Amino acid sequence: MKMEFNINVGLSQKEFELIADAVRDKVKTEKVQNDANLLCDYMNIYDKASSVATLLKISECEKALKISDEDYEEEEKE
Repeated sequence: MKMEFNINVGLSQKEFELIADAVRDKVKTEKVQNDANLLCDYMNIYDKASSVATLLKISECEKALKISDEDYEEEEKE
């Protein structure tokens, strides 16, 4: 049974990376390796956490580039 909640929780890129790492480590356990359904569940969680961490990293890079471009444009005006 899947339950969905609409809640606002703030997590950083590093926190999502830590979640992904914890799930990856859990997947390596014998209990999970011996249960295909549990393995699939953990891999889905890992994929989601990894995707969010990657999107946050891309977003931070885009922000940095935008700030850099704005600084460059201001220097050209002077």
